Amino acid sequence: MAILSNLAIAIGLQIVLLTVRLVSNRRRIPLIPVRLPSVAIWLWLILSSLPDSLVVLRLRPWLASALLLSQSYAALQLLVWCTLEVPSSLAWWPRPPKILRDLGMLLVAAVITVIVLQEQAKINVVGLVTTSAILTAVIGLAAQESLKDLFAGIVLQVDSPFQEGDFISAGNGIEGWVVSLTLMSTRLQHVHGALITMPNSKMWSTEIRRFGPRGPIAREIHLNLDLDLPPEKATTVLTQVARANPLVLSDPEPTAFVYAYADHAITYELEVWQEDPTDNGFDVLRGQLLAQIWYALERAGRTLPYPVRELRPKARPAAIDDPAGYDLPSRLDLLRQNVLFTHLSSGQLEKIAPLTRCLRYAVGESIIVEDDRGDALFQLVRGSVEVIKRMGDGSTKTVAQLGVGAIFGEMSVFSDLPRSASVRALQECVLLEVERDDLRPVLEGNPRLVEELALLVSERRAQLTSLSQEVRQAQTNQLIDQMLKIFSTLTGGNPDVRPG
Repeated sequence: MAILSNLAIAIGLQIVLLTVRLVSNRRRIPLIPVRLPSVAIWLWLILSSLPDSLVVLRLRPWLASALLLSQSYAALQLLVWCTLEVPSSLAWWPRPPKILRDLGMLLVAAVITVIVLQEQAKINVVGLVTTSAILTAVIGLAAQESLKDLFAGIVLQVDSPFQEGDFISAGNGIEGWVVSLTLMSTRLQHVHGALITMPNSKMWSTEIRRFGPRGPIAREIHLNLDLDLPPEKATTVLTQVARANPLVLSDPEPTAFVYAYADHAITYELEVWQEDPTDNGFDVLRGQLLAQIWYALERAGRTLPYPVRELRPKARPAAIDDPAGYDLPSRLDLLRQNVLFTHLSSGQLEKIAPLTRCLRYAVGESIIVEDDRGDALFQLVRGSVEVIKRMGDGSTKTVAQLGVGAIFGEMSVFSDLPRSASVRALQECVLLEVERDDLRPVLEGNPRLVEELALLVSERRAQLTSLSQEVRQAQTNQLIDQMLKIFSTLTGGNPDVRPG
């Protein structure tokens, strides 16, 4: 009967442990320790069920000591769980440092072990260690490195040079996010997924660079530009490209300055800030910026210099007046395909074409930015773009994707209003750019043409927004008045007098 009673008690205690663990998992609080308490329960059941005749007299103190130690260790774990882990997870009081908690448990367990062995097994552990010089020396030598790691872990926890979640670099390619700081070691999660375990003694003696889990971190990029490119213009191009990149933080702002003079170029330093502190993150950012700078320089009619000496004339592009290489007949043909210029004659288009140019944009580059002022419209010649709108809560949403032949940016040109949305390249794009001043040859002294353009632009906007006839007419009249005011200096007329 006693055996069955003890078995029922053991099963009941085990069920209670598993139930509490299940509840704590559902409530998202630290899980109750189960392994050591289960060992103590079943060890008690086994030892209490053994008949006295089967147990040798001299083994009884050792079995009693083993049972008492397992029960004491299990009780210590449950006590720490109840008094430290659960209340701190419920924000009743601050969570104690893990390494100090582990050290305290180790010291208490050591005291319990000494007392149990001395009272139950009649072994004087303290006297044995202190009186045996050889044993003391052996223990000291064997635990030398472990003690270094232990004390280094205590110092790291007290000094707190880094915390769990930080990204640190310890040299020799050892870097990653701090997963845990234990009594003996520090564990890092490498960017490639590997788990790195470093002894605390090495972490304490190594120079450590610490970054937050999401930066920010400064990045420096050096590149050479033409000697004949004015430094002020060069730094402007570099900072504009950096500001438009979504991986670059706006605070602190990107900066660029002259770094050195080379024999064939001027070396500039572009300093930007990003969230990702890893080398992989820097590689991605640097690759995007260098590619986008190349396209920005090409649109400005510039190239990257390189130390090559030529003894023959350098081949010129097909159209030296156009960054993307589209000659005058090609741009004239593109203008004929533009729906905004269907009312223009061939002669009028031939006046505009020499003033236009085709530009190339890299993947991810911003072509126009919402709320910016703009005096140019674009016709998509090759590639595709996305239209991005800023929402009321500050987030952004892609509202459309445009393909070859699409036209955008005309409202800012003809109404002088800020850009209503941002446009970003999804592929390498070629765009025909027509600036407001490019229309001077055909609008000068021709207010009637200004009104025809206003009507066409207003119809395009009405088709996209499905407005009523009255609203469409009111917006058309307003747009005509705005265009007459904008181009009044070009038409030479009175902006307050509309043509009949």
